[in-house]
Parts: sequence; C-alpha cells; structure tokens
Amino acid sequence: MRLAQEMARANPGQVTADMIDAESFMRLSERAGVFSVPLTWINGGEQVVGAVPESQLVKKIQSAMA
Repeated sequence: MRLAQEMARANPGQVTADMIDAESFMRLSERAGVFSVPLTWINGGEQVVGAVPESQLVKKIQSAMA
C-alpha cells in the first residue's frame, strides 16, 4: 500500500490509492470479491494478488498507465 500511495502522490490524476481493512469491512470485501490480502487493483481492472516485490508492482502500474 505504501508504494501505491507514493505513486498516487507523484502522479495526481493518473493514480489513486485507497486502502480498505478487509477484516473490518467484511461486507465490502465480499462485494468486491476480495478473498486474499493484500489485493491491489490497478485502474479498477488488473489485479495483483499477494505481496509482490516493489519492482513487479511498479511495472504493473506503469503498464496500466500507458
């Protein structure tokens, strides 16, 4: 989440970052289809499931921004 927040600050209007505590907001998580955490959605489409190296997440975000 930290990396997504940093990218959102560096790219206003292109990247947004929101965090939802899946345990505290179970209904929202179920409605969104979140079954494992962390789950990173990129531009509402592509997903990255699990903890991945920052370099991999950066590549996915850059690809989505292109």
